[in-house]
Amino acid sequence: MSATLPPNFRRPLLLVLAIALLLGSATAWWLGGESSSKFAAAAMGRIGLVLAALWLAWPSLRRPARWFPPAVAVIGVVSLMVLAAQPRLIFAVVPAAATLISITMMVRGFRGPPKR
Repeated sequence: MSATLPPNFRRPLLLVLAIALLLGSATAWWLGGESSSKFAAAAMGRIGLVLAALWLAWPSLRRPARWFPPAVAVIGVVSLMVLAAQPRLIFAVVPAAATLISITMMVRGFRGPPKR
């Protein structure tokens, strides 16, 4: 038996995830005592803020996202979350994301236009 998802579940899901990460960040910050809990709280807070920004920008992001294959949006969001968690990884994440997006666009070009 497969569960059917409502057509507009992504924006509310972004909001729920952003709130959960921000609350988890605040909890880890105040209840944790070690430096590792502070690092985890900071990373969760940054990722929560990125997801909250995506939630706010969702209506304007829907149209350009249709131009690209679905994997491009996923690569972009994952790259943003990795950079929010650890900004020093920018020199590894940007080339990796660009390579993955290029490969995805080439595969789409070889397949031809999507069937409707």
